[in-house]
Amino acid sequence: MTDQIQSLRDDLDYMKALAREGRQAPILGGVMLLVAGVAFAAASFVQYAALKGWVGIGPDTASLSWLVAMGVFVVALVLTKRRTAGRPGAAAVTNRAVQAVWMGSGWAIFALALAIIAMTVRTHSGLPTFFFAPFILAVYGISWTVAAVMSRKVWIWAVALGCYGGTVVMGLLAPAAEQLLVYGFALLLLAALPGVVLMLGEPSDLV
Repeated sequence: MTDQIQSLRDDLDYMKALAREGRQAPILGGVMLLVAGVAFAAASFVQYAALKGWVGIGPDTASLSWLVAMGVFVVALVLTKRRTAGRPGAAAVTNRAVQAVWMGSGWAIFALALAIIAMTVRTHSGLPTFFFAPFILAVYGISWTVAAVMSRKVWIWAVALGCYGGTVVMGLLAPAAEQLLVYGFALLLLAALPGVVLMLGEPSDLV
């Protein structure tokens, strides 16, 4: 009986150790956030420049830059999944939770993009497009909040709060073209830069 109790205690200690290691595992996939932040920020800057007449293309043609950004992001997503799937720490509870919430965020963003296109076509108005930026930052805020809770990293909380604050700013800037300009910088600050930080935190030997 004593041996069984000791064995049960050993099993519990082992499970606790695994849970602690899972929480301590570095968050993977920072390169995806870097690519997303840079690609979509670039598209936002192109759209803004077109609206201001600073480039030799009209706003409608400039809208194609968003499709290019999406293509770049999808390629980065596929490559990142292949790169991180077999790495130590990829199966840790922190990474599984963070990856799940980012996946849900991605599908929510895609669904909203389709909804905005439908509203724009039906109303013959570009006003619905101004809902996109605040929605994106709000969803990013949710994803970063989950990452902060799971990883217990203070700096990620700062990013999440920055996203929520940026959501309000996006609403205040609508329907001015400057929303696109500020949105581009927000993506660099709240997606690309944190992505770089996460990449730097990915040691070769992960927990």
